[in-house]
Amino acid sequence: MKLSENPPPATESAPCRTEGRGRFSFLGYLLIHSFLGLSPLRAVAGDPVAQQNFQLRPGWNAIWLEVQPARNSSDSVFANLPVASVWTRAERLSSVDFIQDPSEQAFNEAGWLGWFPASRPEAFLGNLFTVQANHAYLVKLTNSTPINWSVMGRPSLRATVWVPDSYNLRGLPVDPASPPTFLNFFRPSKAHYDPATGQLQKIYRLGGGQWTPVASSETIAAGEAYWIYAKGASDYLAPLRASVDLGDGLDYGLELTELNLRLANATTGPLNVTVQEFNQGGTPALSYYQFNPSLGGQWPALPAPLTLWSAASSETRLRLAVRRQEMTGSGYASLLQVRDGAGTRFLLPVSAQTPTNAANPGRYAGLWAGSATIKAVSEPHSANPTTPTPTKSQLSLRLLIHVDANGQARLLKEVLQMWRDGTYTNDATGNRVVNKPGQYALLTDDSLIPLFKGATVRDGEPVGRRLSTIGYNFPGGSVRNALNLSGAFTIGQNLVGTLTLPFDHPTNPFQHKFHPDHDNLNPRFDGPATESYTTTRQIQLDFAASPPDGPAVSDFGYREMGGTYRETISGIHKNPIYVSGTFRLTRLSLVAELNPSPTP
Repeated sequence: MKLSENPPPATESAPCRTEGRGRFSFLGYLLIHSFLGLSPLRAVAGDPVAQQNFQLRPGWNAIWLEVQPARNSSDSVFANLPVASVWTRAERLSSVDFIQDPSEQAFNEAGWLGWFPASRPEAFLGNLFTVQANHAYLVKLTNSTPINWSVMGRPSLRATVWVPDSYNLRGLPVDPASPPTFLNFFRPSKAHYDPATGQLQKIYRLGGGQWTPVASSETIAAGEAYWIYAKGASDYLAPLRASVDLGDGLDYGLELTELNLRLANATTGPLNVTVQEFNQGGTPALSYYQFNPSLGGQWPALPAPLTLWSAASSETRLRLAVRRQEMTGSGYASLLQVRDGAGTRFLLPVSAQTPTNAANPGRYAGLWAGSATIKAVSEPHSANPTTPTPTKSQLSLRLLIHVDANGQARLLKEVLQMWRDGTYTNDATGNRVVNKPGQYALLTDDSLIPLFKGATVRDGEPVGRRLSTIGYNFPGGSVRNALNLSGAFTIGQNLVGTLTLPFDHPTNPFQHKFHPDHDNLNPRFDGPATESYTTTRQIQLDFAASPPDGPAVSDFGYREMGGTYRETISGIHKNPIYVSGTFRLTRLSLVAELNPSPTP
């Protein structure tokens, strides 16, 4: 009996895929004498993982796995179960055929993957090697009593495409706390619901030992797999569709700060969507973007939960950022739950990393660039000569600072980004493999440039990237164009450094090339004389806990730093001149070493 659009009636045996007479057919759409229950996924400490619970009955069980175990080999996942076999459908873009007799098994049946315990004689025929999230599995147990089974793994938001004009074996992203009916869930989908007749396409579930058609008023069970017919092509996921820009979750890695979560309402009415983070140890570290008419864009902490109003047939973009400054370790993991209040539920993994933990002095290691904004200068002849007076206009002064792995901060005049090649070796079998990978290098010593390669390509040639500033200079005795700063590069602390320019330094402010009195020569121009003054600039950076000015950022204190800028200038006037303002710095690179060896 071959069926493409009309599965067997409830009184018939479970359907099974076949390719022709005389060929064994897989025990596909099997008689199942079981009941499946799924408790809500729960977050556990460690990686962004959740636990999915099943109640498996003797015989066949149809399950929808929502998580992917870290060790996802079939041998590991099903090792402790009394299993006779496990099957999954390898969907193809063609219709599915059925036969009546479910007692035959075809281990080489096209479109099916099977796994058998090593103790069974047919084990060598198995071709289901790994278990994946968002897949349906048919599991046959050999025990005589129900058992509880838990699977720990990483949730996934990847959406699957429906095989057109065919039955698809799959589960649905429903909320175990308030499951929807099949009608309400599939009403927005043209491939599953016919608005002209008000009828759903046919759906079958396992009940009473056989596949039976579902009524539109029945509720969907989380974690249960169904045969669902899709008429035509479709990528329908749920009445509320959740998607991310990259991957299957919110993975910020080492570099990313902000990612988008897109929520599309496919219904004809509004939805109240809730987004809630379940942190897996430590302080929740997600923020969301919110526009304030007075303050502009703000990044408050994500509330528990955040409620969003989603208009009918519209998409909402939720900008989510991670606050690494509040991460106590080098890694962060949590789960994000999205619910629409009408029966749809998604679970997203959230992860982020930092190069070091909060207690490490190298937490801020890398190259920082930004500017100081001078807003006030003292008036030496005023009643308060040491108090800076606000200026009518502002002056921007570019800053370059590097912090090494030990927390030592250095003020830089210029820095060049280059590339250092890695090294190779041979493994045990003689194959050439990477021993030490290549990486970017930061140079302040121009004599090292020939020993490295360019970090980018310009006009077909590899060249370096140079950053520099004209706001300050170093005396000739400076080591490799850098000035060590005292203090700590961290919130609540400060950095202090003194720049001294001798009276005869080329960039001393008293050195005017064509002024006869500024050449440091005597009146007869035949001997030296001091005609200018040595100047000193004592620079102090006080780091604040929040941005001193400008737009708010979500990761202030990790990727961006700022605070109060102070400077005392001596030698230009008989009295010191005091300058104040604000500064902001952005970390451009995580490279913690300056002028490294050309070979790793």
